[in-house]
Amino acid sequence: MFSSQRREPVKKPAVVPASSPTASTSSRSSSTAPTKPPVKKITTVTRTVVVKRVVSAPPAPPPVSSPSSRTNGSPAALLKRKAGETPRSASVPTAKARKVEPVKTKKLVKRKQQSSSEEEASSSGTEEDAASSSDEGGAVRQRAATPFVERDVAATEDGDVDCISGEQLVLKNLGAYVPYFSDPADSNRSVLEWSGHELPVVTLEYPGDKASERLILLAPKNPHEEYDPIEDIITTIRMIVDHFLTPAQALAVFGHTPTTASSFSAFLSAPQSRSATPSTPGPAGEEVVPLMRALEKAKAKKDGPGFIKTIERFNSGLRGLKEEGKLKENIKAMKGVKEKIWTKICGQVYERAVGPEVEELRRYEAFSDNVYGELLPRFMNEMTGCESWGFENMAHASSLARLQVVEAERRFRMWGLSSGKMKVVEADFCVEEQVGQVLRRANVVLVNNEVFSSKLNERLSLLFLDLPSGSKIVSLKAFASSFTLSLHNQDSPLAILNQGPVRRYRPKSVSWKDEGGTYFIATVDRTMLEKFAKKQERKAQRAAEAAAAARG
Repeated sequence: MFSSQRREPVKKPAVVPASSPTASTSSRSSSTAPTKPPVKKITTVTRTVVVKRVVSAPPAPPPVSSPSSRTNGSPAALLKRKAGETPRSASVPTAKARKVEPVKTKKLVKRKQQSSSEEEASSSGTEEDAASSSDEGGAVRQRAATPFVERDVAATEDGDVDCISGEQLVLKNLGAYVPYFSDPADSNRSVLEWSGHELPVVTLEYPGDKASERLILLAPKNPHEEYDPIEDIITTIRMIVDHFLTPAQALAVFGHTPTTASSFSAFLSAPQSRSATPSTPGPAGEEVVPLMRALEKAKAKKDGPGFIKTIERFNSGLRGLKEEGKLKENIKAMKGVKEKIWTKICGQVYERAVGPEVEELRRYEAFSDNVYGELLPRFMNEMTGCESWGFENMAHASSLARLQVVEAERRFRMWGLSSGKMKVVEADFCVEEQVGQVLRRANVVLVNNEVFSSKLNERLSLLFLDLPSGSKIVSLKAFASSFTLSLHNQDSPLAILNQGPVRRYRPKSVSWKDEGGTYFIATVDRTMLEKFAKKQERKAQRAAEAAAAARG
Protein backbone atom coordinates (compact mmCIF):
# COMPACT_ATOMS: atom_id res chain seq x y z
CA MET A 1 0.00 0.00 0.00
CA PHE A 2 1.13 3.43 -0.81
CA SER A 3 -0.11 6.61 0.73
CA SER A 4 0.61 10.26 0.96
CA GLN A 5 -0.60 12.94 3.29
CA ARG A 6 -0.31 16.51 4.31
CA ARG A 7 -0.51 17.96 7.74
CA GLU A 8 -1.63 21.29 9.07
CA PRO A 9 0.93 23.49 10.73
CA VAL A 10 0.53 23.97 14.41
CA LYS A 11 2.36 25.94 17.02
CA LYS A 12 4.49 22.87 17.56
CA PRO A 13 6.19 20.98 14.75
CA ALA A 14 3.44 19.74 12.50
CA VAL A 15 2.40 16.30 13.56
CA VAL A 16 -0.57 14.26 12.72
CA PRO A 17 -3.37 13.96 15.25
CA ALA A 18 -5.03 10.67 15.80
CA SER A 19 -8.36 11.67 14.57
CA SER A 20 -8.53 11.00 10.93
CA PRO A 21 -8.66 7.72 9.15
CA THR A 22 -6.36 6.83 6.33
CA ALA A 23 -7.32 5.77 2.88
CA SER A 24 -5.67 2.75 1.53
CA THR A 25 -5.00 1.47 -1.89
CA SER A 26 -2.85 -0.94 -3.63
CA SER A 27 -1.64 -2.41 -6.86
CA ARG A 28 -0.72 -1.14 -10.20
CA SER A 29 -3.67 -1.64 -12.36
CA SER A 30 -3.81 0.90 -15.09
CA SER A 31 -7.35 1.96 -14.33
CA THR A 32 -7.75 4.74 -11.87
CA ALA A 33 -10.71 5.35 -9.63
CA PRO A 34 -10.34 8.14 -7.17
CA THR A 35 -12.29 7.75 -4.04
CA LYS A 36 -13.24 9.90 -1.20
CA PRO A 37 -10.44 11.46 0.77
CA PRO A 38 -10.55 12.03 4.48
CA VAL A 39 -11.20 15.71 4.80
CA LYS A 40 -8.80 17.74 6.73
CA LYS A 41 -8.02 21.39 7.03
CA ILE A 42 -5.24 22.70 4.92
CA THR A 43 -3.34 25.82 5.68
CA THR A 44 0.27 25.17 5.87
CA VAL A 45 0.60 21.51 5.39
CA THR A 46 2.85 18.69 6.15
CA ARG A 47 2.65 16.02 3.55
CA THR A 48 2.90 12.34 3.96
CA VAL A 49 2.92 9.57 1.48
CA VAL A 50 2.55 6.06 2.58
CA VAL A 51 3.36 2.91 0.78
CA LYS A 52 2.03 -0.22 2.26
CA ARG A 53 1.35 -3.77 1.67
CA VAL A 54 0.40 -6.67 3.68
CA VAL A 55 2.07 -9.94 3.72
CA SER A 56 1.68 -13.36 5.01
CA ALA A 57 4.53 -15.73 5.31
CA PRO A 58 2.65 -18.95 5.35
CA PRO A 59 0.43 -20.35 2.72
CA ALA A 60 -2.70 -19.00 4.18
CA PRO A 61 -3.90 -15.41 4.13
CA PRO A 62 -3.10 -13.28 7.11
CA PRO A 63 -5.99 -12.87 9.51
CA VAL A 64 -7.82 -9.63 9.77
CA SER A 65 -7.58 -8.24 13.25
CA SER A 66 -10.30 -8.95 15.67
CA PRO A 67 -13.29 -6.68 15.49
CA SER A 68 -12.33 -5.07 18.71
CA SER A 69 -9.12 -3.74 17.33
CA ARG A 70 -10.25 -3.24 13.83
CA THR A 71 -10.34 0.23 12.67
CA ASN A 72 -13.26 0.87 10.71
CA GLY A 73 -11.47 3.31 9.63
CA SER A 74 -8.78 3.81 8.51
CA PRO A 75 -10.32 4.23 9.01
CA ALA A 76 -9.68 3.63 5.87
CA ALA A 77 -6.86 1.64 7.08
CA LEU A 78 -7.05 -1.27 4.79
CA LEU A 79 -3.89 -2.14 3.00
CA LYS A 80 -3.30 -4.43 0.19
CA ARG A 81 -1.62 -5.04 -3.09
CA LYS A 82 -1.81 -7.00 -6.15
CA ALA A 83 0.88 -9.37 -7.23
CA GLY A 84 2.55 -9.68 -10.53
CA GLU A 85 5.84 -8.79 -12.01
CA THR A 86 5.17 -5.23 -11.19
CA PRO A 87 4.56 -4.09 -7.61
CA ARG A 88 1.13 -2.91 -6.79
CA SER A 89 -0.37 -1.36 -3.76
CA ALA A 90 -0.29 1.75 -1.82
CA SER A 91 -2.03 3.34 1.09
CA VAL A 92 -2.20 6.78 2.52
CA PRO A 93 -1.59 7.20 6.21
CA THR A 94 0.72 9.64 7.95
CA ALA A 95 3.10 9.09 10.73
CA LYS A 96 5.07 6.16 11.83
CA ALA A 97 4.69 2.70 10.49
CA ARG A 98 6.00 -0.41 11.89
CA LYS A 99 7.69 -3.38 10.51
CA VAL A 100 6.45 -6.85 10.97
CA GLU A 101 8.32 -10.07 11.56
CA PRO A 102 7.63 -13.15 9.46
CA VAL A 103 3.93 -13.63 9.49
CA LYS A 104 2.20 -16.76 10.58
CA THR A 105 -0.75 -17.38 8.40
CA LYS A 106 -4.12 -17.20 10.03
CA LYS A 107 -7.65 -17.22 8.80
CA LEU A 108 -8.98 -13.86 7.70
CA VAL A 109 -12.02 -13.22 9.84
CA LYS A 110 -14.44 -10.42 10.44
CA ARG A 111 -13.34 -8.07 13.11
CA LYS A 112 -15.76 -7.75 15.97
CA GLN A 113 -16.69 -4.61 17.82
CA GLN A 114 -14.64 -4.41 21.00
CA SER A 115 -16.69 -5.22 24.05
CA SER A 116 -17.10 -2.72 26.82
CA SER A 117 -15.05 -4.84 29.20
CA GLU A 118 -12.34 -5.43 26.61
CA GLU A 119 -12.23 -1.73 25.88
CA GLU A 120 -11.55 -0.96 29.53
CA ALA A 121 -8.83 -3.57 29.75
CA SER A 122 -7.18 -2.68 26.47
CA SER A 123 -7.33 1.03 27.04
CA SER A 124 -5.43 0.68 30.27
CA GLY A 125 -2.55 -0.85 28.39
CA THR A 126 -2.53 1.61 25.55
CA GLU A 127 0.27 3.74 26.85
CA GLU A 128 2.05 1.02 28.78
CA ASP A 129 2.29 -1.05 25.63
CA ALA A 130 3.79 1.92 23.89
CA ALA A 131 7.04 1.43 25.71
CA SER A 132 8.74 -1.20 23.64
CA SER A 133 10.95 -3.96 24.83
CA SER A 134 14.29 -4.54 23.26
CA ASP A 135 14.83 -6.50 20.10
CA GLU A 136 16.75 -9.75 19.81
CA GLY A 137 19.93 -7.92 19.00
CA GLY A 138 19.22 -5.09 21.36
CA ALA A 139 18.91 -2.75 18.38
CA VAL A 140 15.34 -1.80 19.03
CA ARG A 141 14.84 1.57 20.64
CA GLN A 142 12.44 1.92 23.52
CA ARG A 143 9.35 3.69 22.25
CA ALA A 144 7.70 6.18 24.52
CA ALA A 145 3.98 6.76 24.42
CA THR A 146 3.23 9.17 21.62
CA PRO A 147 1.04 12.13 22.53
CA PHE A 148 -1.67 13.22 20.15
CA VAL A 149 -0.92 16.07 17.82
CA GLU A 150 -2.48 19.40 18.66
CA ARG A 151 -4.90 20.79 16.09
CA ASP A 152 -8.43 22.11 15.87
CA VAL A 153 -10.66 19.07 15.55
CA ALA A 154 -14.19 20.50 15.69
CA ALA A 155 -16.38 19.66 12.70
CA THR A 156 -17.37 22.58 10.51
CA GLU A 157 -20.63 20.89 9.42
CA ASP A 158 -23.43 19.28 11.39
CA GLY A 159 -23.79 15.54 11.89
CA ASP A 160 -27.02 15.11 9.94
CA VAL A 161 -25.48 12.68 7.44
CA ASP A 162 -26.49 9.51 5.65
CA CYS A 163 -24.24 6.95 7.36
CA ILE A 164 -24.51 3.17 7.33
CA SER A 165 -26.47 2.66 10.55
CA GLY A 166 -26.21 -0.22 12.98
CA GLU A 167 -29.81 -1.01 12.07
CA GLN A 168 -28.94 -1.40 8.38
CA LEU A 169 -25.97 -3.56 9.23
CA VAL A 170 -28.07 -6.02 11.24
CA LEU A 171 -30.95 -6.07 8.75
CA LYS A 172 -28.53 -7.03 5.96
CA ASN A 173 -27.68 -10.21 7.85
CA LEU A 174 -30.67 -10.70 10.14
CA GLY A 175 -30.26 -14.48 10.17
CA ALA A 176 -26.99 -14.09 12.07
CA TYR A 177 -28.76 -12.47 15.05
CA VAL A 178 -30.97 -13.67 17.89
CA PRO A 179 -33.12 -11.92 20.52
CA TYR A 180 -31.25 -10.83 23.63
CA PHE A 181 -33.60 -8.68 25.71
CA SER A 182 -37.05 -9.35 27.11
CA ASP A 183 -39.26 -7.80 29.77
CA PRO A 184 -38.18 -9.39 33.07
CA ALA A 185 -41.43 -8.19 34.70
CA ASP A 186 -43.48 -10.22 32.22
CA SER A 187 -41.65 -12.69 30.01
CA ASN A 188 -44.82 -13.21 27.95
CA ARG A 189 -44.88 -9.63 26.68
CA SER A 190 -43.93 -9.40 23.04
CA VAL A 191 -41.09 -7.27 21.72
CA LEU A 192 -43.67 -5.01 20.11
CA GLU A 193 -45.30 -4.41 23.49
CA TRP A 194 -42.18 -3.52 25.49
CA SER A 195 -40.16 -1.79 22.74
CA GLY A 196 -42.85 -0.30 20.50
CA HIS A 197 -41.38 -2.05 17.43
CA GLU A 198 -41.46 -5.53 15.93
CA LEU A 199 -37.70 -5.50 16.31
CA PRO A 200 -36.28 -3.65 19.35
CA VAL A 201 -35.02 -0.53 17.59
CA VAL A 202 -33.49 2.43 19.46
CA THR A 203 -32.07 5.78 18.41
CA LEU A 204 -28.74 6.83 19.89
CA GLU A 205 -27.68 10.47 20.13
CA TYR A 206 -24.14 11.49 19.07
CA PRO A 207 -22.05 14.58 19.97
CA GLY A 208 -22.44 16.23 16.55
CA ASP A 209 -25.28 18.65 15.87
CA LYS A 210 -28.38 16.82 14.58
CA ALA A 211 -26.47 13.52 14.80
CA SER A 212 -28.13 10.26 15.80
CA GLU A 213 -28.18 6.63 14.71
CA ARG A 214 -30.73 3.81 14.74
CA LEU A 215 -29.64 0.43 16.08
CA ILE A 216 -31.39 -2.90 16.71
CA LEU A 217 -31.03 -4.54 20.11
CA LEU A 218 -30.23 -8.06 18.92
CA ALA A 219 -27.21 -10.23 19.73
CA PRO A 220 -24.96 -11.90 17.13
CA LYS A 221 -24.99 -15.70 17.12
CA ASN A 222 -21.23 -15.59 16.68
CA PRO A 223 -19.99 -12.58 18.68
CA HIS A 224 -16.43 -13.18 17.51
CA GLU A 225 -17.26 -12.61 13.86
CA GLU A 226 -20.36 -10.46 13.64
CA TYR A 227 -21.10 -6.86 14.52
CA ASP A 228 -22.53 -6.48 18.03
CA PRO A 229 -24.95 -3.52 18.20
CA ILE A 230 -25.47 -3.77 21.97
CA GLU A 231 -21.76 -3.51 22.72
CA ASP A 232 -21.49 -0.73 20.14
CA ILE A 233 -24.09 1.26 22.06
CA ILE A 234 -22.40 0.73 25.43
CA THR A 235 -18.89 1.60 24.21
CA THR A 236 -20.18 4.64 22.32
CA ILE A 237 -21.99 6.00 25.38
CA ARG A 238 -18.97 5.34 27.60
CA MET A 239 -16.68 7.12 25.12
CA ILE A 240 -18.95 10.16 25.12
CA VAL A 241 -19.46 10.48 28.88
CA ASP A 242 -15.77 9.86 29.58
CA HIS A 243 -14.20 12.01 26.88
CA PHE A 244 -16.68 14.53 25.48
CA LEU A 245 -17.91 15.94 28.79
CA THR A 246 -16.17 17.67 31.64
CA PRO A 247 -16.17 15.67 34.90
CA ALA A 248 -18.67 18.17 36.35
CA GLN A 249 -21.05 17.76 33.41
CA ALA A 250 -20.79 13.96 33.48
CA LEU A 251 -21.61 13.91 37.20
CA ALA A 252 -24.39 16.47 37.08
CA VAL A 253 -26.19 15.10 34.02
CA PHE A 254 -25.48 11.38 34.23
CA GLY A 255 -24.32 10.73 37.80
CA HIS A 256 -21.10 9.55 36.19
CA THR A 257 -17.61 10.03 37.60
CA PRO A 258 -14.79 9.46 35.09
CA THR A 259 -11.73 7.95 36.70
CA THR A 260 -9.47 10.17 34.63
CA ALA A 261 -8.32 13.54 35.94
CA SER A 262 -9.79 15.34 32.95
CA SER A 263 -11.98 14.35 30.06
CA PHE A 264 -9.65 16.23 27.76
CA SER A 265 -6.28 15.26 29.22
CA ALA A 266 -6.42 11.49 29.23
CA PHE A 267 -8.38 10.04 26.34
CA LEU A 268 -6.15 6.99 26.46
CA SER A 269 -6.76 6.22 30.13
CA ALA A 270 -8.82 3.20 31.00
CA PRO A 271 -12.08 3.98 32.75
CA GLN A 272 -12.76 1.62 35.63
CA SER A 273 -15.97 -0.34 35.71
CA ARG A 274 -18.93 1.99 35.92
CA SER A 275 -20.36 -0.41 38.46
CA ALA A 276 -17.88 1.06 40.92
CA THR A 277 -19.31 4.55 40.50
CA PRO A 278 -21.35 5.37 43.61
CA SER A 279 -24.91 6.56 43.36
CA THR A 280 -25.37 10.31 43.58
CA PRO A 281 -28.17 12.31 45.16
CA GLY A 282 -30.87 13.59 42.86
CA PRO A 283 -32.73 16.92 42.91
CA ALA A 284 -35.08 15.87 45.69
CA GLY A 285 -32.47 13.98 47.61
CA GLU A 286 -33.45 10.72 45.93
CA GLU A 287 -30.70 8.42 44.75
CA VAL A 288 -29.74 8.68 41.08
CA VAL A 289 -28.22 5.52 39.65
CA PRO A 290 -25.13 6.37 37.57
CA LEU A 291 -25.86 6.04 33.86
CA MET A 292 -23.20 3.46 33.06
CA ARG A 293 -24.16 1.33 36.05
CA ALA A 294 -27.81 1.38 34.96
CA LEU A 295 -26.85 0.46 31.40
CA GLU A 296 -24.62 -2.44 32.46
CA LYS A 297 -27.20 -3.67 34.97
CA ALA A 298 -29.95 -3.70 32.33
CA LYS A 299 -27.70 -5.60 29.94
CA ALA A 300 -26.69 -8.14 32.59
CA LYS A 301 -30.34 -8.78 33.45
CA LYS A 302 -31.36 -8.76 29.78
CA ASP A 303 -33.87 -6.11 30.77
CA GLY A 304 -35.09 -4.66 27.48
CA PRO A 305 -37.37 -1.93 28.87
CA GLY A 306 -34.66 -0.91 31.36
CA PHE A 307 -31.98 -0.78 28.67
CA ILE A 308 -34.16 1.37 26.39
CA LYS A 309 -35.10 3.65 29.29
CA THR A 310 -31.40 4.21 30.09
CA ILE A 311 -30.63 5.03 26.45
CA GLU A 312 -33.49 7.54 26.45
CA ARG A 313 -32.04 9.07 29.61
CA PHE A 314 -28.66 9.40 27.89
CA ASN A 315 -30.21 10.88 24.75
CA SER A 316 -32.15 13.46 26.72
CA GLY A 317 -29.12 14.55 28.72
CA LEU A 318 -26.83 14.75 25.68
CA ARG A 319 -29.39 16.70 23.66
CA GLY A 320 -29.65 19.20 26.48
CA LEU A 321 -25.89 19.70 26.55
CA LYS A 322 -25.84 20.13 22.77
CA GLU A 323 -28.64 22.66 22.83
CA GLU A 324 -26.73 24.66 25.45
CA GLY A 325 -23.63 24.61 23.25
CA LYS A 326 -21.62 22.68 25.85
CA LEU A 327 -20.59 19.88 23.50
CA LYS A 328 -19.22 22.32 20.95
CA GLU A 329 -17.24 24.09 23.65
CA ASN A 330 -15.79 20.82 24.87
CA ILE A 331 -14.80 19.64 21.40
CA LYS A 332 -13.15 22.97 20.60
CA ALA A 333 -11.15 22.61 23.80
CA MET A 334 -9.79 19.21 22.77
CA LYS A 335 -7.09 20.51 20.40
CA GLY A 336 -6.50 17.00 19.15
CA VAL A 337 -8.14 13.57 19.03
CA LYS A 338 -6.41 10.81 20.90
CA GLU A 339 -6.12 7.16 20.06
CA LYS A 340 -9.13 5.86 22.00
CA ILE A 341 -11.51 8.26 20.31
CA TRP A 342 -10.47 7.80 16.73
CA THR A 343 -9.98 4.07 17.22
CA LYS A 344 -13.62 3.80 18.27
CA ILE A 345 -14.77 5.83 15.27
CA CYS A 346 -12.60 3.89 12.86
CA GLY A 347 -13.92 0.67 14.37
CA GLN A 348 -17.47 1.75 13.62
CA VAL A 349 -16.49 2.66 10.09
CA TYR A 350 -14.77 -0.66 9.47
CA GLU A 351 -17.70 -2.67 10.85
CA ARG A 352 -20.10 -0.94 8.52
CA ALA A 353 -18.06 -0.43 5.34
CA VAL A 354 -15.71 -3.42 5.28
CA GLY A 355 -17.10 -5.98 7.73
CA PRO A 356 -19.87 -7.35 5.49
CA GLU A 357 -17.38 -7.93 2.65
CA VAL A 358 -14.34 -9.03 4.63
CA GLU A 359 -14.37 -12.59 3.31
CA GLU A 360 -13.93 -11.31 -0.23
CA LEU A 361 -10.63 -9.76 0.81
CA ARG A 362 -9.22 -13.26 1.21
CA ARG A 363 -9.30 -13.76 -2.52
CA TYR A 364 -5.68 -13.12 -3.42
CA GLU A 365 -2.70 -15.10 -4.63
CA ALA A 366 -0.78 -16.55 -1.69
CA PHE A 367 2.94 -15.73 -1.42
CA SER A 368 2.51 -12.87 -3.87
CA ASP A 369 2.86 -9.08 -3.67
CA ASN A 370 -0.94 -8.98 -3.45
CA VAL A 371 -1.30 -10.64 -0.05
CA TYR A 372 -3.90 -8.70 1.93
CA GLY A 373 -3.31 -7.30 5.38
CA GLU A 374 -4.25 -4.29 7.47
CA LEU A 375 -2.37 -1.84 9.63
CA LEU A 376 -4.67 -1.26 12.58
CA PRO A 377 -5.55 1.94 14.46
CA ARG A 378 -2.86 1.33 17.03
CA PHE A 379 -0.30 1.23 14.24
CA MET A 380 -1.75 4.17 12.35
CA ASN A 381 -2.39 6.33 15.39
CA GLU A 382 0.52 8.66 14.73
CA MET A 383 -0.30 9.13 11.07
CA THR A 384 -3.75 10.60 11.14
CA GLY A 385 -5.07 14.07 10.60
CA CYS A 386 -3.26 14.60 7.33
CA GLU A 387 -4.21 14.76 3.71
CA SER A 388 -3.96 11.11 2.72
CA TRP A 389 -3.70 9.41 -0.64
CA GLY A 390 -3.98 5.70 -1.32
CA PHE A 391 -3.40 3.70 -4.48
CA GLU A 392 -4.93 0.21 -4.74
CA ASN A 393 -5.02 -1.86 -7.89
CA MET A 394 -7.27 -4.62 -6.59
CA ALA A 395 -10.77 -3.61 -7.68
CA HIS A 396 -12.69 -5.04 -4.72
CA ALA A 397 -10.31 -3.72 -2.07
CA SER A 398 -10.24 -0.33 -3.77
CA SER A 399 -14.04 -0.23 -3.83
CA LEU A 400 -14.21 -1.00 -0.10
CA ALA A 401 -11.55 1.61 0.62
CA ARG A 402 -13.62 4.25 -1.14
CA LEU A 403 -16.73 3.21 0.77
CA GLN A 404 -14.71 3.35 3.98
CA VAL A 405 -13.54 6.87 3.24
CA VAL A 406 -17.10 8.05 2.64
CA GLU A 407 -18.34 6.47 5.85
CA ALA A 408 -15.38 7.83 7.84
CA GLU A 409 -15.91 11.41 6.71
CA ARG A 410 -19.59 11.26 7.62
CA ARG A 411 -19.16 9.41 10.90
CA PHE A 412 -16.51 11.85 12.15
CA ARG A 413 -19.11 14.57 11.66
CA MET A 414 -21.59 12.55 13.76
CA TRP A 415 -19.04 12.69 16.56
CA GLY A 416 -18.68 16.46 16.03
CA LEU A 417 -15.12 16.04 14.75
CA SER A 418 -13.23 16.77 11.53
CA SER A 419 -11.20 14.07 9.85
CA GLY A 420 -8.17 14.38 7.64
CA LYS A 421 -8.67 14.68 3.90
CA MET A 422 -8.60 11.24 2.22
CA LYS A 423 -8.48 10.08 -1.37
CA VAL A 424 -8.30 6.56 -2.79
CA VAL A 425 -7.29 5.82 -6.37
CA GLU A 426 -7.68 2.44 -8.05
CA ALA A 427 -4.34 2.09 -9.79
CA ASP A 428 -0.94 0.45 -9.68
CA PHE A 429 1.32 2.81 -7.78
CA CYS A 430 4.31 1.76 -9.84
CA VAL A 431 2.85 3.23 -13.01
CA GLU A 432 0.21 5.72 -11.89
CA GLU A 433 1.25 9.30 -12.75
CA GLN A 434 -0.53 10.78 -9.74
CA VAL A 435 1.85 8.92 -7.43
CA GLY A 436 4.75 11.11 -8.48
CA GLN A 437 2.65 14.25 -8.09
CA VAL A 438 1.65 13.24 -4.58
CA LEU A 439 5.16 12.20 -3.57
CA ARG A 440 6.57 15.56 -4.53
CA ARG A 441 4.27 17.12 -1.91
CA ALA A 442 4.56 14.39 0.71
CA ASN A 443 6.63 14.32 3.84
CA VAL A 444 5.84 10.82 5.11
CA VAL A 445 5.58 7.60 3.14
CA LEU A 446 4.35 4.42 4.80
CA VAL A 447 5.31 1.17 3.12
CA ASN A 448 3.62 -2.00 4.31
CA ASN A 449 6.21 -4.18 2.59
CA GLU A 450 6.25 -7.12 4.97
CA VAL A 451 6.09 -9.60 2.09
CA PHE A 452 7.06 -7.54 -0.92
CA SER A 453 9.42 -9.23 -3.31
CA SER A 454 12.92 -7.75 -3.70
CA LYS A 455 11.95 -6.74 -7.22
CA LEU A 456 8.94 -4.80 -6.00
CA ASN A 457 10.93 -3.10 -3.25
CA GLU A 458 13.52 -2.10 -5.84
CA ARG A 459 10.89 -0.59 -8.13
CA LEU A 460 9.32 1.12 -5.20
CA SER A 461 12.61 2.71 -4.15
CA LEU A 462 12.79 4.46 -7.53
CA LEU A 463 9.68 6.43 -6.56
CA PHE A 464 11.52 7.87 -3.57
CA LEU A 465 13.58 10.04 -5.91
CA ASP A 466 10.52 12.32 -6.15
CA LEU A 467 10.40 12.88 -2.41
CA PRO A 468 11.54 16.21 -0.95
CA SER A 469 14.57 16.22 1.32
CA GLY A 470 13.69 15.50 4.93
CA SER A 471 10.78 13.21 4.04
CA LYS A 472 10.38 10.09 6.17
CA ILE A 473 9.87 6.59 4.80
CA VAL A 474 8.33 4.21 7.32
CA SER A 475 8.54 0.58 6.29
CA LEU A 476 8.18 -2.91 7.69
CA LYS A 477 11.36 -3.94 5.91
CA ALA A 478 14.39 -1.67 5.66
CA PHE A 479 15.28 -0.34 2.21
CA ALA A 480 18.90 0.60 2.82
CA SER A 481 20.01 -1.43 5.84
CA SER A 482 23.09 -2.86 4.12
CA PHE A 483 23.70 -0.06 1.63
CA THR A 484 27.16 1.54 1.57
CA LEU A 485 27.65 4.51 -0.75
CA SER A 486 30.38 4.07 -3.37
CA LEU A 487 31.30 5.17 -6.89
CA HIS A 488 29.53 2.07 -8.22
CA ASN A 489 26.16 2.74 -6.60
CA GLN A 490 26.04 6.54 -6.26
CA ASP A 491 23.21 6.66 -8.80
CA SER A 492 21.03 4.30 -6.76
CA PRO A 493 17.89 5.77 -5.14
CA LEU A 494 19.14 4.25 -1.89
CA ALA A 495 22.02 6.73 -1.95
CA ILE A 496 19.67 9.45 -0.69
CA LEU A 497 18.28 7.38 2.19
CA ASN A 498 19.60 7.69 5.72
CA GLN A 499 18.35 4.42 7.21
CA GLY A 500 17.47 4.60 10.89
CA PRO A 501 17.75 1.79 13.45
CA VAL A 502 15.15 -0.91 13.93
CA ARG A 503 12.14 0.09 16.04
CA ARG A 504 9.23 -1.78 17.60
CA TYR A 505 5.50 -1.50 17.14
CA ARG A 506 3.06 -2.61 19.82
CA PRO A 507 0.95 -5.79 19.96
CA LYS A 508 -2.36 -5.73 18.05
CA SER A 509 -1.02 -3.23 15.52
CA VAL A 510 -1.47 -5.38 12.41
CA SER A 511 -4.18 -7.76 11.23
CA TRP A 512 -2.05 -10.80 10.55
CA LYS A 513 -0.71 -11.36 14.08
CA ASP A 514 -1.37 -10.31 17.66
CA GLU A 515 2.19 -9.83 18.85
CA GLY A 516 4.29 -6.74 18.21
CA GLY A 517 7.01 -6.47 15.59
CA THR A 518 9.66 -4.23 14.13
CA TYR A 519 9.71 -1.43 11.60
CA PHE A 520 12.14 1.11 10.17
CA ILE A 521 12.25 4.82 9.43
CA ALA A 522 14.50 6.18 6.72
CA THR A 523 15.03 9.88 5.99
CA VAL A 524 15.56 11.35 2.54
CA ASP A 525 18.96 13.06 2.94
CA ARG A 526 20.63 14.27 -0.22
CA THR A 527 23.45 15.94 1.71
CA MET A 528 25.14 12.55 2.05
CA LEU A 529 25.37 12.25 -1.72
CA GLU A 530 26.47 15.88 -2.05
CA LYS A 531 29.26 15.39 0.49
CA PHE A 532 30.32 12.20 -1.27
CA ALA A 533 30.42 13.99 -4.61
CA LYS A 534 32.51 16.81 -3.17
CA LYS A 535 34.85 14.30 -1.59
CA GLN A 536 35.30 12.58 -4.95
CA GLU A 537 35.93 15.95 -6.61
CA ARG A 538 38.66 16.76 -4.09
CA LYS A 539 40.25 13.36 -4.61
CA ALA A 540 40.14 13.84 -8.36
CA GLN A 541 41.63 17.31 -8.03
CA ARG A 542 44.45 16.06 -5.81
CA ALA A 543 45.14 13.24 -8.24
CA ALA A 544 45.26 15.71 -11.13
CA GLU A 545 47.60 18.02 -9.21
CA ALA A 546 49.85 15.09 -8.33
CA ALA A 547 49.91 13.98 -11.96
CA ALA A 548 50.73 17.52 -13.10
CA ALA A 549 53.51 17.79 -10.54
CA ALA A 550 54.92 14.47 -11.69
CA ARG A 551 54.95 15.62 -15.30
CA GLY A 552 56.46 18.98 -14.46
